[in-house]
Amino acid sequence: MKTTRLGKTELRVSRVGFGGIPIQRLSEDEAIRVVQRTLDLGVTFIDTANGYSTSEERIGKAIAGRRDEVIIATKTGARDGATAREHLELSLTRLDTDFIDLWQLHGVSDFEKYEQVLAPGSVLETAREAQQEGQVRHIGITSHSMDVALEAVASGHFETIQFPLNFVTNEAVEELLPLAKEHDVGFIAMKPMGGGMLENANLAIKWLLQFDTAVPDPGIEKVEEIEQIVGIVNGPGELTSQDSQAIEAIREEVGT
Repeated sequence: MKTTRLGKTELRVSRVGFGGIPIQRLSEDEAIRVVQRTLDLGVTFIDTANGYSTSEERIGKAIAGRRDEVIIATKTGARDGATAREHLELSLTRLDTDFIDLWQLHGVSDFEKYEQVLAPGSVLETAREAQQEGQVRHIGITSHSMDVALEAVASGHFETIQFPLNFVTNEAVEELLPLAKEHDVGFIAMKPMGGGMLENANLAIKWLLQFDTAVPDPGIEKVEEIEQIVGIVNGPGELTSQDSQAIEAIREEVGT
């Protein structure tokens, strides 16, 4: 599996990640099987969240005995420090680990929430305390707001940004992706398949691979899905003229 550097974290992660939302819908045994097959294929970046019901616990069971193979990213949607600490302790228990590689402030999509998590004694301060204690290695943020994301990337507070990016929802290409590169903030491409609306994985993943600092983070529900995506990542990778034509046709059909 190809790898890339996740910005200033200096973490070497697989060129594609594993998004942990869909495994909530599976039986526990099937969820564990999907995660373990993902690891077998060389995917090392596993992304989940405290709010994804059973996802963390299932990932924890799947990586038992293989913790050193995995970069674990999880999230807290808390807006105050005390709740964030509760979320962290729960995530550590569910994932059966002593530390989180990347702890992300989740869904900070307006400036009111942004100010809440940055306030003295609030979530960012809790994250930094956990970092000093060794429970968290790196701190990131996720957002659906371009203005908040731009502010967060330039702030110096965060080592990664997770933001929607695919060949239809491509606003990040113009300013956010270059800004993240300028500040050496790792970029995690949320919704690389448009939240399931883009059905052609070959086009979606190859389009994202042209951005060497972006790590696609598709939600995975089936072994066949991650096998296909890893095959694309390990393949030639370049978009052909036919691929580009197909992408333009889809853009014209779906608009924004």
